[in-house]
Amino acid sequence: GLIPPDATLYFDVVMLDIWNKNDKLQISLSKPERCNRTVENSDFVRYHYNGTLLDGTPFDSSYSKDSTYDTYVGTGWLIKGMDQGLLGMCAGEKRSIIIPPFLAYGEKGYGTVIPPQASL
Repeated sequence: GLIPPDATLYFDVVMLDIWNKNDKLQISLSKPERCNRTVENSDFVRYHYNGTLLDGTPFDSSYSKDSTYDTYVGTGWLIKGMDQGLLGMCAGEKRSIIIPPFLAYGEKGYGTVIPPQASL
């Protein structure tokens, strides 16, 4: 082919992220002073979100739709990482959640918006 035998090859590599199946979500939070109740599995929740790839490229936002996202937690309606990331939240709390690919859309990605093996 194009590479002769015994050729020395050079690669420029930029590491984007590193995950393995034992890694967990990364959550940074800002809890309100008062929290009467936290999200549990099977709770119905309404929330706003901005979804981006790890490099900051936006893929979805409830704000741009001018509507909250309304769903049940822990019942399979959400990607696993979002189900886990919402657990324990209080009303009024803000969180930044980094979701590894295997808790998001994995090897397939999602359409043309989220590439395969993307961290969200």
